[in-house]
This record gives sequence, C-alpha cells and structure tokens, in this order.
Amino acid sequence: MKFKYQGFDRAARKISGELEAENEQDAVQRLRASAIRPTRIVSIAGGAPKAAPTGGRELRVVKGKTLGGMMNSDKPSLTEFTAFIRQLATMQEAGVPIVQALNVLGEQAENRGFGAVVSKVARKIEEGTNLTDALRRHGDIFDNIFINLIQAGEVAGALDKVLLRLAIYYEKANSLRRKIVSAMTYPVMIIVLVTGILIGLLMFVVPQFVELFASNGKALPAPTQFIIDVSNWMREHWYLVFGSVGGGAYGIYFAFTNEAARRQIDPFLLTIPVFGPLFMKIAIARFSRTLGTMIQSGVPIIEALDITAKVAGNYAIETAINRTRVSITEGNSIAGPLQRAKVFPQMAVSMIAIGEQTGSLDQMLSKIAEFYEDEIDATVSALTSILEPLMIIFVGLVVAGILVPLYLPVMKMGEVAGG
Repeated sequence: MKFKYQGFDRAARKISGELEAENEQDAVQRLRASAIRPTRIVSIAGGAPKAAPTGGRELRVVKGKTLGGMMNSDKPSLTEFTAFIRQLATMQEAGVPIVQALNVLGEQAENRGFGAVVSKVARKIEEGTNLTDALRRHGDIFDNIFINLIQAGEVAGALDKVLLRLAIYYEKANSLRRKIVSAMTYPVMIIVLVTGILIGLLMFVVPQFVELFASNGKALPAPTQFIIDVSNWMREHWYLVFGSVGGGAYGIYFAFTNEAARRQIDPFLLTIPVFGPLFMKIAIARFSRTLGTMIQSGVPIIEALDITAKVAGNYAIETAINRTRVSITEGNSIAGPLQRAKVFPQMAVSMIAIGEQTGSLDQMLSKIAEFYEDEIDATVSALTSILEPLMIIFVGLVVAGILVPLYLPVMKMGEVAGG
C-alpha cells in the first residue's frame, strides 16, 4: 500500500513524500526509523489521496493536546505521575508485557480519572496502535517530554531503558519542585501573616485605643496620631484595602503567567540578590537534566532543545535555548550561542563545550544537573537558616511599630497619675 506523508526531518525542516508500507502504523514506524516525525499520513488509491485504515488521522500535537483527542481534567500530580513511571519501568524491566503492566497500573491508580486514561492507552495498544500514538491521544495528561522519549525508546527497541531514564528524570524533577516550594513557602507565608496582622491591628485593635484617648482629652504624640489616622482611613475605605490586597495577588499571578509580562520580569528575577542566583541554578538544573535525558534516549537534538526551552521556567533561559536551536540548524555548536547569550554560567558553558568535543554531551549534562541540584540544596538550606530569624525580627518590628505608638499616651497617663 502506498502512503503520502507530511512531517519534519531531523533538522526540523518541513518534508513530504510517498512511501510503501503494509498499513498506516507500519508507515509511521518506517518514517520514524528514518528520523522523520510525521504530522499527517493518508493512503493513496487510484492516484488520489484516500483515508487510511484509521481515518488518515492527524498526528499533530498543539499545545500538548492531541487534535481530536479527549481532554481529561483528572491529571495526576507530579508525585503520582512519578510513581506511575517508576512502577511501569520496574514492570518492563521484569519482562511484564506493556499492555498487562498498563492494565495493572490503571486498576490500582488512586486517581481514578488517570487510571481510566491508562486503561484506555492499554486498549489502544491491544487494537494495534503503538504506545507513542496511544499516548498522544491524551496529550493533556502525558507531556511532550514523556511522549517523545517513549517514541525514541520504541524506535530504538529500548523501551525498558528509556522508562528507567524517565523514572529518574521525573523523580529528580519532583525533588527539584519540592526544593523550590520549600525555598518560597516560608517568605510567602510570612508576607501573608504580616499583611493579616497589619490589617487586623489597624482595623480592629487601634479603634479600641481611640475611645480611651478620646476620654483623656489631651493632644496625642505624633506617632500615635499617625497610626490613628491610618486606622480611620482604612476603616472608611475598607473596600480599597481588600481590593488592593486582592488586586496585588492577582497582579503577581498575572505577571508570572502572562508571556508578555514574563519577558520583562524573568530577566530581572535573575538579578535579585540572594534569590536571583537560586532561580538561575534551578533553571540550569532543569535545562541540563531535561536535555541530557532526551539526548541519552535518542531524541534528535533540535527537537530536544525545542522541548527543553519550554520547560526551562525562565524566559531569559528559554530565549537563549531557542537561539541555540536556530544556530544549530545553521551548523554551529551548542556552547557558542549559550555563551553569547550571557545568561548561562561560564562553568556550565565550558562543560557543555567539553561534552560536545568528546562526544559525551549527555553525560556532561547529567553532571551539570547533579552539580546544580546539590547547589540548590545548599542554597535552600542556607536561605532557610537565614530567613527564619530575619522574618521573626521583621514580624516583631511590624507589631512593635503599631503597638508602641499606641501605648505612648497610656504610659504618659500613668506617669501623670503617679506624679
């Protein structure tokens, strides 16, 4: 049977042509074996395109969602997904057939929605679909990194090894996420706590003192009067206070989720004292771990860089990676464009250059990832030990800054009564 196809070659160039194959699935496998990533395949009968046995379906993925695929809101957490991959890798290494392994994991999944998706993937494989295409039908559940590495494993006939690499990758990613949460949770909690204390004192505590001061009939010290004026304004304009708090929270959310805002904010985040170097280490560790795993699994470098850029987590890093990808298509190395971007640390760039020269880029990227993951551990521990006493002092100063002015008139009244 003859098929007409469209897709991308190893250098990410659009390509089309015709080939002979037994069926559509065989055509897909033949193309991938030739390092061609198909986006559309149709059978040809009588010189005109005809729908293939599976309907000539589109294989293209847009924003992680398979066209025509079913969206599933029951996406597992990173911890659940990591456990799923580790269990699947262990079962594959033990020789359990992929369909049987998926059925077992689908039945025992705590997240029933995710379990149902896994069972559907198993059924598609039983019907003759390969694992990669079965996963692409649920692009909202399985990310591009997972799908592309599975595809590389299927093409190379090393699915068990790729699954083990994926298990390690997602375990490291989960560990990195916990470190980020650990580093950011404490300061955020303190900011929320201080904001709540300030609003509570000024709107509910200070008015109690106002009644006491009014009965005295004497002029109040300037600091006390200032606190009272602020309290009165907040009570009269409470809607502005709570609106500002809500607006500020939404503004922060918008700044970190809007692409145009990220272009301005992300480069600035890397320059913040103390936290800037931490953000840089996180981005470098994520970049190195992702790219190293994909190259080691046989994913073409252009495609690997494209996916890695999207998970970098910082627009400045993402831009540098995308420029590197374009430069590679022109025949240049990886290290050169990264160095010219002036975003990556010199040590990381030098190690990447050595990896390219020695043909051990994947191993060198793994070493870079391990180094920066250890650095993140040390930085988070140091930040926590420093921030805890500083935050306690900060909270104490905020509370004292309100209560001390309030007690000044009380103390003066006591001195007068004692005299």
